[in-house]
Amino acid sequence: MSKNGGRIKLAVLFNIIAPAKIPIYSGLAQHFDLLLLHGAMESNRDSWRDPEKKISGGTIKRVWGLQIGSKKMAGKIRDRRHLHITPGYLWHLLRFRPDVIITNEMGFRTLQALLYGTLMRKPVWVWWGGSPHTERLIGRARRAMRFIISHWARWWFSYGITSTEYLLSLGVPREHIVQIQNSVDETQYTRHVQPRFELQPRPVLLHVGQFIPLKGVDLLLRAAAALQQEGGEFSLLFVGSGQDRNKLEQLANDLHLKNVHFHSSLAPEEMPSVYRSADCLIFPTLADVWGTVANEAVLSGLPVLCSKYAGCAPEFFTDASIFDPEDPHQFVQKLREAVAGRLPKPDVSRIRTTSEIVNLMVGALEASTSSRAGAFRNSASKELA
Repeated sequence: MSKNGGRIKLAVLFNIIAPAKIPIYSGLAQHFDLLLLHGAMESNRDSWRDPEKKISGGTIKRVWGLQIGSKKMAGKIRDRRHLHITPGYLWHLLRFRPDVIITNEMGFRTLQALLYGTLMRKPVWVWWGGSPHTERLIGRARRAMRFIISHWARWWFSYGITSTEYLLSLGVPREHIVQIQNSVDETQYTRHVQPRFELQPRPVLLHVGQFIPLKGVDLLLRAAAALQQEGGEFSLLFVGSGQDRNKLEQLANDLHLKNVHFHSSLAPEEMPSVYRSADCLIFPTLADVWGTVANEAVLSGLPVLCSKYAGCAPEFFTDASIFDPEDPHQFVQKLREAVAGRLPKPDVSRIRTTSEIVNLMVGALEASTSSRAGAFRNSASKELA
């Protein structure tokens, strides 16, 4: 309880309101006096329609600042990114005076949260998703920022196994990390819906995501072309948006691929019917801190062929479902197994429910604001054992 006898005041700081996290925010609002502080919506999220209106409870405020579009390098691949410069977070924190804070990156926003936490002697939790793979090519400035924050912040929520590995490599004590998962609203994907597309021939191999280089869509097209040249029959369904759609459609034509269907991105509530239209999800990402499309596919009952570069891979899948998209021979071999229906069935038991994640977060947050912090450290160590 806060000093005024009311509920604990929790502030959550992030760039944009991601639809996948709406159930988490709504769950936290049931336990705390919740303030959600966010920046501007990014231009490449055109299918996200007013997500803030779907959060149940809490107060939502947009923080003043700038959003600068830029590009980042990942090996030889250049992708768009958005740099958020939002000094308004600290002003809102000083007005709200939270008892505990969650901030979801290692940058300027988190420095503001840590400054507030240090001045007011309040716990600050960093909700982190980067992995050793996604962080391997960051520049000196970002590496220095990671060093400062990892030695300043005390409490951490990690997306999963790979995020925990990265935090440990920075020297964060294991007992200060609560390992959760990146999640989606499982109720959307477990209910019965009609397929949105009726495609032939079967099986239908589905890809969901942005049409950008880091998603590996071009590698999927090349592997599919090689398999069709062997006589394989299947359909490809791509649902998404992004800068490279025209290039990828042209590549499909150049490769003489048959039965390829590109569709613009859809609102999150429309996606369950897309998964019901497919027989398998292909996720060939070259760098993803998690990959919630894997959650959605597994919950929808689809087998998944998952890149080893997805943060969710070791948590959700066995080696039989994991592959290296940059290995053309292995990609074709695994795609052949997918077409033949030989991938393992999805294991829903590997996915934590929203209520499980919320309960774990609530327990940790409450303990960090009380004299039970020692008890929290013991429970966190047990959780990760």
